[in-house]
Amino acid sequence: MGQAVPLRLSPVLIRAAVWSLIGMIYTPLYLVLRELLAPALDGFAGVAAAAAAGGIGAVFYGARQLALTASVIGTGCAVVAMAIAGADVGPWRLSLAAALLSLAVGFLVQFPHRCTADVGIKALAGLATGAFSAALLLAAEHWLAIRLPPAADTAFLVSVTGVLYVSVLVARPVRVRGRGRFCNVSEGLVIAVIAVAAANGLAAFAGIFAVADTGALTNALLRVTGVLPAALVAAMFAGAVAGGLLELFEFDWVDRV
Repeated sequence: MGQAVPLRLSPVLIRAAVWSLIGMIYTPLYLVLRELLAPALDGFAGVAAAAAAGGIGAVFYGARQLALTASVIGTGCAVVAMAIAGADVGPWRLSLAAALLSLAVGFLVQFPHRCTADVGIKALAGLATGAFSAALLLAAEHWLAIRLPPAADTAFLVSVTGVLYVSVLVARPVRVRGRGRFCNVSEGLVIAVIAVAAANGLAAFAGIFAVADTGALTNALLRVTGVLPAALVAAMFAGAVAGGLLELFEFDWVDRV
């Protein structure tokens, strides 16, 4: 019986799927945060949003066990809080509960170091490359009067941030070694950030159905619903193409981050 997928293409398809998933995670984070921060930061809201989304996306790519643990904590806190207080649950209390539980997990659970090595560096690299990619778009808009539509915007950010991220980290290859003194601190902090984002994201979605006035996060989510589907498709496609091409042309350093 012939092989369903040629052996040569299997790694390409897997890498494309992973990068497409990162694009799916990145897009709503970026769009909602940009909308939420726009009143305070004006044109720089996109840079701040891209930095945050890049950092979180980097953890999902380079420290998946932490990211999945954080997602479970965040969604669990949101579900329990909404079961007790309803869809109008306060974001500060929810964030505090998710952060405290995350820090406790970070200190008490010993994650396999091969899955979480250099997680702090990875998060900072994602944050920096995300901010730099968005700064390029801001410069193009300011100096060249080029303003991309949201779908092209997110496609550019996902692909460029991803390529820059793996390119930057190759200068400091991840080495499997013993756990350092501050591993628990960095892991707990990273889990806390993602858990707070996951908890508030779920609460923001539930806020659409709340009886009382919707909160700022829910309002930001409602304002981007028109552009979100196209942006999601574009980002997932761009991520798949970028990741697949890197694997196809055998840039082996994408496996080391």
